[in-house]
Parts: sequence; structure tokens; C-alpha cells
Amino acid sequence: MIRLIIWKRLNNKFIQKYLTFTFVFLVTILFGQSQAWAFSMDSSNYQIEEDSINFMGEPSSSLHYKLNESGGEVGTGESTSAHYALGAGFWGAAQSTISISGSSVINMGDISGTGFSSLTTNSGTWNVKTDNDTGYTLQWRAQNVNMVSGSDTLGPFVPTVGGTPNTWSGMPNTVSWWGGHLGKDSTTADTAKWGTLDTYAGGKWLNIGTSDYTVISRPSSTTTSGDNEVIYAGAEVGSNNIQPSGTYSVTVILTAIAL
Repeated sequence: MIRLIIWKRLNNKFIQKYLTFTFVFLVTILFGQSQAWAFSMDSSNYQIEEDSINFMGEPSSSLHYKLNESGGEVGTGESTSAHYALGAGFWGAAQSTISISGSSVINMGDISGTGFSSLTTNSGTWNVKTDNDTGYTLQWRAQNVNMVSGSDTLGPFVPTVGGTPNTWSGMPNTVSWWGGHLGKDSTTADTAKWGTLDTYAGGKWLNIGTSDYTVISRPSSTTTSGDNEVIYAGAEVGSNNIQPSGTYSVTVILTAIAL
């Protein structure tokens, strides 16, 4: 929950208004069906993702075809129930897995008067794991472009170039807005895209729209501990804007997709 405190001077008296925000995150996984994360054997020095006993088998490929083969195995194939999925045999067990877990709510800092929300508590961390050789993408989208309280809204950040993160600047002083940023301490941080600092001026920000936007793209599998991806939320109240009091909320959906 965000408690936003706004002070305005009127006839030499202070009028205090409270704005409370709920910034809720949902996470989804896209890779067929959700699977457990496990390895046959691993230690700090090695990792065997799957093992099998057979007398032949390896992947083969050409310009137009790809073949995964093995010989000498019995009882292979896929079996499923309402709660379990079994891929028996070497190639059945070799299906890639992906998982995502982390924060459900970002507690944004207060705003006293006008200006910016402090970024001290404005972030959440999500862990993504996959053994998929070609990696994954992490996407975000919001159920509403505005943070909403009844009929009142806090509008979306407007980048200089649509779809391209940029420093937090250019907001008219008569409006308020909010946006998102990928933290520099993320495992897959792209500082050229998102900036070298987790600040309004040094970081790069983007609106979180209602269509999926690729925040992260990793071209390889993660380690067994996964990638920790840090996402910040920011907000600003314009110096000549009185934002109506109320509880503002928005739901953002994060989707991890194995490539």
C-alpha cells in the first residue's frame, strides 16, 4: 500500500489530503504447462540435468529438420493426471522447465506535498529459473494504464519516444503520473536500455501499458539459483496539481516465457 500525503497552502492554512495506492503484481508462466524445477545430480562444481541408460542417441539437425533420438529405453513417453506430468525416458525427461516467484505488492514511498515518491521502498524482486537453452523473456502489462481511485486517476508516465525507456522528465506541472523501471542490480540488467542508476534522473523509465512489453530477454538458461530481477515503480505529483484523495490501485501482470 502507498500512503501519499499531499500538502497545499490555502488562505494561510494547510489542507491535508491522503492518497493510498495498492500496487499489486500477478505472475504467470508460459511454457506449455508449469513444471517442477529439479536436476538429476548437481553440486557447486557440476550439474547433470538428466541421465539415462541406453546404447545410443543424440540430437541431429539439418536446415529444415531436427531429430532427437535414443535407443535401448523402455516405458518411454508422456503420462499426465490432474496434478502430475511424467516425461519418461531421456528425451521425455529433457523437457525444459521455467518458474517465477517473488513480490506480490510494492509499497511505494510517501509524497509530502508535491514532487516524487521516494524510491527507498518502491521496488520488488522476482526470481526466474529456467533450464531452457535458449533462455526466456520477462514481460509486464497493467490491467489499467491509470492508477484508479473511484473516478479519480493517476496517469501513466509518457516517454519521449513511445515504447522506449527514458529519464523521468518533461511532465507538465499540472498533472501526476506513474511508471516502471528495471533495477540496475537485476541479474540481466541492461543499463543501456534502463540506465545505470535506480533514480528518477539516472535511471530510465517507461509507462506500464495494457499490452505485454518485454522488459528482459535472456538468450540462455539460468543457474540453478535463477535470475533475480528488480522492478521499481515511481510516481510524481505536479507542483500545480491537486490530486484528489483516495485509495488508488493498479494490477500489473508479470509473465515469464521460455523461448
